[in-house]
Amino acid sequence: MDEENRALPLGQLSEAKVNTTSGVTVNPKPAHKPAIEEKHEHIHGRGIISSIALGITDGLVTNLAFLAGFAGARYSIGIIQFAGLAAMIAGAVSMFFGGFLAARSEQDLYHADASREAQEIEAEPEEERQELKTLYMEKGLTGAEADMVVERIASDKKIWLKDLLTHELHIHEEKLESPFKIGLAISQSFLAGAFVPLSIYFLPLAGPTLTIGSVLISLIFLFAAGAWKGQIAKRRVWRGGIEMLVVGALASLMLYVIGTLI
Repeated sequence: MDEENRALPLGQLSEAKVNTTSGVTVNPKPAHKPAIEEKHEHIHGRGIISSIALGITDGLVTNLAFLAGFAGARYSIGIIQFAGLAAMIAGAVSMFFGGFLAARSEQDLYHADASREAQEIEAEPEEERQELKTLYMEKGLTGAEADMVVERIASDKKIWLKDLLTHELHIHEEKLESPFKIGLAISQSFLAGAFVPLSIYFLPLAGPTLTIGSVLISLIFLFAAGAWKGQIAKRRVWRGGIEMLVVGALASLMLYVIGTLI
């Protein structure tokens, strides 16, 4: 072997082609090709997005149906405006505390589960090891492979606990959203949604025209909100929009009929 070949790294030497008669070395191919980094688009902030979608649609449907009921009962425009504002503000406050308490409950439940599992790791380590081994074997690993994985994971109790919570209880601390952010997102989006059907009633138009305009603009926004939600969820945009539009139309029609009968 000549000096030029001897200087090649071992991995490239195996790929090198040497002309033994002429002593000419052909440039070798790299032993390892650089890995292609594959990037996927993931949905971030699922809790916030869900809260915004819920707040907008809930505000739209609630106030649309509420105002339709008042319009069906033939109340004056001033009363409808006041009632719509009161419902919008009361609903936003209610949604804030509802979202806040729901997110806080999720956090409390997570910490309770984490505390219980941590105690079980300390008190019954072998049983917890076996549970984790069984979980990995159910995913297709052999007993020996599962033992190796569990041994590595169990060497760090924080990782051990996180793995148990993820695979056994299917809960992730990273997915928990701030209760304040959830409450704020759902309440502000409720305000925005509830204002859509109410805004028409502040225009200088006749009563029936206001009701029809409120319904039409609300249905347009409902369709847009449903389409946006469907796009985020990678569903058919038209299907999401139509579903939301139908729900709003049925709710407002029902309350309009009830208001008329009253």
